[in-house]
Amino acid sequence: MTEQPKEMKAVWERTRDLSQKLDKVNERLETLEGQNLADRIHELSLVVKKLTEKPKSTAPAVWNWNAFAPKQQTEAWDVLMQWVEGTFRARWPRSYKEMLGYAERSSSCWWQHPDMVESLTSLMMSHHWAYLDAEASPVRVAEWLGRWLPDAVRQGKFILDECKNSYDGGNGHKVDLFENKAIPADHDQLKQYLHTLRTGEIPS
Repeated sequence: MTEQPKEMKAVWERTRDLSQKLDKVNERLETLEGQNLADRIHELSLVVKKLTEKPKSTAPAVWNWNAFAPKQQTEAWDVLMQWVEGTFRARWPRSYKEMLGYAERSSSCWWQHPDMVESLTSLMMSHHWAYLDAEASPVRVAEWLGRWLPDAVRQGKFILDECKNSYDGGNGHKVDLFENKAIPADHDQLKQYLHTLRTGEIPS
């Protein structure tokens, strides 16, 4: 048998190597086709688009009443009252009465309590999250009904507790919730305690 020239043998080995690599490429292409690559790319593009889109809702995630200017407070009160009377009272009248103090009397001072306003604002925002947000779901609704609504009612009753005790036909509002409380003296004692921690000096 005639021995093949070295050049021919090298070409043959190179050709065989390329043929094996081509077979592997074909196998990979078949695998990618089986994975619906075009559909996956389309799904990924939708995800990226969603992440880069500006949120449709213009409602702020958090209201900081303490930082609102008077005009902003007025606008915020309009939005809050529309929800309180148009949604909260209309859809959950028992919770409305219990939280705002109307279950036991005809008039209430709830709007004069900053902590009540904060609780109502939080309840409104969480209601939006559960019912109106782009990601709203039955699970969120169930969480709002079973967790956030009962907790807000409990907070409201707690906030109005002292005013309820002073109800005499008006709205029962107790102007000074700290009446007969020696808060300045407590602050002085705290300052002395902090001074001792900082300096090690014990007040005489």
